[in-house]
Amino acid sequence: MVEILTQRFLLRELRESDVTHRYLSWFADADAKRNISAAAAMDTIAALKQYVREREGRADVLFLGIFCREDGMHIGNIKYEPIDTDLGVAVMGILIGEPSFRGKGVAREVLLATGAYLREQRAVRVIELGVHATNAAAIAAYERVGFRRDREAPSHADSYIMDWYL
Repeated sequence: MVEILTQRFLLRELRESDVTHRYLSWFADADAKRNISAAAAMDTIAALKQYVREREGRADVLFLGIFCREDGMHIGNIKYEPIDTDLGVAVMGILIGEPSFRGKGVAREVLLATGAYLREQRAVRVIELGVHATNAAAIAAYERVGFRRDREAPSHADSYIMDWYL
């Protein structure tokens, strides 16, 4: 079981038992619908549980819940899928589901910790992500961590691929 501690958060592998109605509500949020391609498919507890279950125990996936150390509140997730250890590349997605935690440096704190973990434990050298060109706040946050816009996403003209070289 992977557990990573940061100053404010416990990051641990997400389990089916972590799926709650509050977690499901994150996908109804307008920002999530606009910026997360899988959000539309997450419309029931059963669908969300299935999504989590399909990723449990897979060597090519690191799917972590972001929990406040202070009170255990589940505020978001970070997922690396797939992780290709032969190439040293991981594809990342992050969701800060609780609106009150957005814009508070959560992404930076979590990315720095998980990037170090992936570099040290899984030999990952590059983290890649896709981001909508209109999501200026996310792009700025990723650039502050060290991501650079690499190219337009081949399947989405309004999106970028960003890479972070660890």
